[in-house]
Amino acid sequence: MIDWINGALATLAASISVDNPGGLAVIFFLTVSADIGIPFPFALDTILFFTTYKMGAFSLPVLLLIMMLLGGSLLGTSIIYWVSRLLGTRFADWVGKRSKFLRRNLEQFQNRLGRWTIPVIVAARLTPGLMQVSSVAAGTVRVPYYRMVLAIVLSLTVYDGTLIILGTLARLGLKDVGPEHAAWIVIGFVAIMAMVFAAIHLIRRRSKLS
Repeated sequence: MIDWINGALATLAASISVDNPGGLAVIFFLTVSADIGIPFPFALDTILFFTTYKMGAFSLPVLLLIMMLLGGSLLGTSIIYWVSRLLGTRFADWVGKRSKFLRRNLEQFQNRLGRWTIPVIVAARLTPGLMQVSSVAAGTVRVPYYRMVLAIVLSLTVYDGTLIILGTLARLGLKDVGPEHAAWIVIGFVAIMAMVFAAIHLIRRRSKLS
């Protein structure tokens, strides 16, 4: 199993290059899908972390990844934003009927979109499960599009910047570790991310109950 993961990671690292537009396109459309609401748990996080760990934070593959992640986030979020803005509450009601989670959080989130619009959207995009809620709410209440774009850029800077820092720290701290242990490093990273997301979810749930 570990050998298979190592092979997959090596293939992944090799696929992120200017010479392989197909690999970059996959990253782009995975990002679009994630922003629309089709999740790929920890896939993009792991790719960015591992690429930074293998290639370095200032390498061309990491730069290409950031470009694909930014472009995919802008497109995916913009689709939801503009559909919500054009259709208004009709779209929000339609989505709410199919998602109890969105219906439960949408009105509460809309009430928070006031003077601190950008920080509120950034915080929502960094909170598991609230990315699509923020996009629908922002479109429905007609938040200026430039603010939405700025919130996307800021949230990407915070989140992906953290992953790059973690990958860099792993690269510096584990530089003497052989490539055969790369899979264990990634497994450990995914486990840590899962615990962080679970902790955030429990904190949010407890705050609502209180």
